[in-house]
Amino acid sequence: MKRTIAAILAGAVVATGLTVAPAQAASSGSAGSVSHPDVVLYNGQHNKTAKITYSVKNPTSAQIHECFADESYPEYGEAYTGWGELDWSMDIGYYDRYGNSVGGGAFLYSGKNARSGSVTSSRWYDWEDFGRYSARAVVDRSFSVYGVDDEGYTWEHYCTLPERTYSDSFSFKRASYLSANATPEPVRKGSSVTVKGTLRYWNPDYHYGEGALRPLTSRTVKIYFDPWGSKGPVYKGSAKTSSKGTYAKKLKQSSSGTWIVKYAGSSTLTAKQATDGVRVR
Repeated sequence: MKRTIAAILAGAVVATGLTVAPAQAASSGSAGSVSHPDVVLYNGQHNKTAKITYSVKNPTSAQIHECFADESYPEYGEAYTGWGELDWSMDIGYYDRYGNSVGGGAFLYSGKNARSGSVTSSRWYDWEDFGRYSARAVVDRSFSVYGVDDEGYTWEHYCTLPERTYSDSFSFKRASYLSANATPEPVRKGSSVTVKGTLRYWNPDYHYGEGALRPLTSRTVKIYFDPWGSKGPVYKGSAKTSSKGTYAKKLKQSSSGTWIVKYAGSSTLTAKQATDGVRVR
């Protein structure tokens, strides 16, 4: 005789979260952490993928015995003898800020996949919008409790653990491109140099979808000077880009060193840095 009854118990384990180049970010879930690179479009091609580290745990002793006792089986002369193999599956998906699925994930299951490890998502393509997204991992688990009744027949009690979702957010960013040039080179000690350059980004929709580098306008770049042999760069000022993405700043230079220009980036654009060394004569 074999009776199978479903019982719903509390508790499940999911691991997600998301780390990065060029910027680093991390978070942790109830059973571990997840690291995800910023997904960046370089020269019209996505070359980063999201990576999720996961861990799936066995039910606790309390959950196993609760499963056995849920329908008061002992009054029927049944005795608990043990619990069976854990059966699990994990589904990973990606969603935009409106909650719409944009695909991308992976499906893992017991019998083929290890209970812990990392899985890398499929790549993203140019038609997807840039901005904030969320990654969600859902784990489903089930197991069976075994025993015998007072007549010596074995029985099986089927148990399911409710799914639990853990999510984290991340960004797809367009690549920014920054140049820097300080003139004149070399420069007389105490004279001024002009630090100038351009700030642009890759727009995949420009020019009938062929894509092109386009200027970033009204963006602030910060300028630093690092004297050769010194302990580090010193902030010297900032400049704003024009409608053509150009910037220029006149600054005095008293020793040989390197001019460093930095763009901080944004929620949809990567940070960038450019340098130019100038010798004092």
